[in-house]
Amino acid sequence: MTNQAVRPAGSSSVRRACRTLACIAGAIAVACIRTTEPDLSAPTPWQIQPAATLDDGSAYWPAAQWRTALPAQVGMDSAVMASLSHDVRSRKWPTVRSLLIVRRGYLAFNEYVDSTTPQEIQPLQTATATVTGLLVGMAVREGKLQSGDGVPQLFPEYSDLLLYNPFKSGMLVDHLLTMRSGLSFSEEDATSPSLQGLTRTSGDWLRYIFSGPMHGAVGEGWSYSSGDAIVLGGVLHAVIGEAANEYARHALFTPLGISDYSWFTGQPNGLPQMGGGLSLTAPDMARLGYLLLRKGQWGGAQIVTPGWVANMSERKTPGAVHWLRYSLDFGRMLWELPPIPGTTASDVVAAVGIRGQWIIVVPSRDLVVVATGNASSVEEHATAVQLLYDVILPATR
Repeated sequence: MTNQAVRPAGSSSVRRACRTLACIAGAIAVACIRTTEPDLSAPTPWQIQPAATLDDGSAYWPAAQWRTALPAQVGMDSAVMASLSHDVRSRKWPTVRSLLIVRRGYLAFNEYVDSTTPQEIQPLQTATATVTGLLVGMAVREGKLQSGDGVPQLFPEYSDLLLYNPFKSGMLVDHLLTMRSGLSFSEEDATSPSLQGLTRTSGDWLRYIFSGPMHGAVGEGWSYSSGDAIVLGGVLHAVIGEAANEYARHALFTPLGISDYSWFTGQPNGLPQMGGGLSLTAPDMARLGYLLLRKGQWGGAQIVTPGWVANMSERKTPGAVHWLRYSLDFGRMLWELPPIPGTTASDVVAAVGIRGQWIIVVPSRDLVVVATGNASSVEEHATAVQLLYDVILPATR
């Protein structure tokens, strides 16, 4: 495990959006794009190999590496995927750094540009919050926590800020999960408390967050808040007795085969930045998507219950943000995307990180799409959604 501090980066335009919250595609995988014109026909180190045998993926769990298959072998249009491969490698979308597609448990599309590689850990940014939601679900499964538990009761050391404050005393864990805590926390502004202020302080992050005013009554208005996710890290420490990143290491990452990552941490008790401080490799991001796709099961273990995955996917705040022509809803530390056009399937969910980090899960198509990027505008940030609806889903049978 890599354990250096990774400070979440972000641009002002996308942070504003996140605050409002603001072959031969199988035969060709990836090229390292340099300042000169790339040779798009050259073989690459991450070339997709055809599958020798095929199954429906329902009993498959990736080992050290994902198995691979040509797009046509898993019901995807080869010509469309070849065109998408060419477009990514020729930098049609210059801020996209990697794009992966897993269909029926097979890695069928695997592109990296610039100096990005499958081994490089990349910041999830605000998609870290979905990992936070999974960890809370694991604590619930273990009987150590309930979403209806009161937050002030879990933090007696902050009773002066919570329990004796009539505006905060009714806060529940579920209010944090749905980002309806009412706690003021700015994703960008220099006003206090803010993400900028929190990442620069060496003091107690929880006291910093709890000391702020309320932007509204508990449970009423929705406002995207990394602060709510960070408080959930404190909740996990309170009920489990160890830092959330350590809990994630042995209870989530090890079972999923994730060993290379970093997590920016602070105080108290080595509290990880649960709203945006985690970095993983793109193939390991796909493992998290695959866990959601398989309803919380990994091999013979139930990491989180199917009921918890359904709870995370519930559309608690319809129309929370609008990016390009797409309206996204917010659930419990998970985003819900529009229905698949021409169908009744409305099961598309995603972990979303500013600057173009996406882990998209489409259960009705047995599909996981991972995109990482370096976006500096809302349009660039939402490129993965546009590719999903305009290219990937229409090419998937």
